[in-house]
Amino acid sequence: QGFTFFGPQFVEVAADHRGAMLRVSSNAVGAPVAVAASPGQVTAKSQGGDSPAVCNCPKFLQDRSALIKLLSQPLDSRIFEPKDYLAATSEVFSYTLIITWVLTFIWYPDQIFEHPARPIIGSFNPCFGWDYAPASYIGLTFCSVNVFLTYRYTWLEQTRALLVSDGKLSAVQQFSKFASYWLALSSNVWLLLWLIGPNADNPRDDDGPVMKAWFAHTGIFINYAIALFLAAFGNYLEVAYGPNSGVIEPKNTIFIWVYGISGTYLGVVYVYDLVMYDFGEPPALHPFFTQAADVFWMACMGSITSFLPREAPLRMTVEVIPDTELALD
Repeated sequence: QGFTFFGPQFVEVAADHRGAMLRVSSNAVGAPVAVAASPGQVTAKSQGGDSPAVCNCPKFLQDRSALIKLLSQPLDSRIFEPKDYLAATSEVFSYTLIITWVLTFIWYPDQIFEHPARPIIGSFNPCFGWDYAPASYIGLTFCSVNVFLTYRYTWLEQTRALLVSDGKLSAVQQFSKFASYWLALSSNVWLLLWLIGPNADNPRDDDGPVMKAWFAHTGIFINYAIALFLAAFGNYLEVAYGPNSGVIEPKNTIFIWVYGISGTYLGVVYVYDLVMYDFGEPPALHPFFTQAADVFWMACMGSITSFLPREAPLRMTVEVIPDTELALD
């Protein structure tokens, strides 16, 4: 099995029986060279010293942000964990919420305090800050980045699984495979949030929320939340049942349990409020319960970067081809 990039040299990535990732390079006349990278060798710092990079950010920022870590990697040869792309999706979501909430709270507070869906839940949902223009323009633009990140994660996750298993995926790897597929497709569907729900109602509407639209809106949100958790859970299981299971720490296991509970709680309270809502009546549940669900889930989602276990990394080498005709022959 191989993962091949074409250049003046071709680069083939393979896996040994311990799950360590190998880079095997060969020039046009032979002379293969192999370089191994085990999970313990990968750190948050950039590999390569003077190698070109999009961003030369301080190490302490790379240690705390998957997005910054990815942007700071050398462009010619780098070692990385696929989960960095998964963690980056949560960071995009979090940063976008912060920006849109500040904008909306300062200049368009009615969109938050008079949001048409607020009578259903009573609390302030994270989406209230970006459901309407101009914050919706920012939210849609920034969250579309997650389409790339989730598909990239899916591709790299499957690449590593196939290399480690020699093409014979275990039940855990199959689970992780379909969970990552679900997440990638959900990132496309997620962008419908700004078309389904907010478009049916406007702030300060006095005729009540259009329930069919808000049911669909909430369904899109919950679908993405489930897919994101299952992808993280699959990533955890691959490490726990793989050759490097020793890297699993108690904090990793506790996190995945707490994350699952937070998502389940979020879905239950929101669906209950939607189903039980009567126009003119207060929310079926006290707003505290839905507000707590939002904070609980957001805290877990934002912790993916810190609490998923270390995994077998990949090494990627990118080279420019001087002789195009030779390379394409």
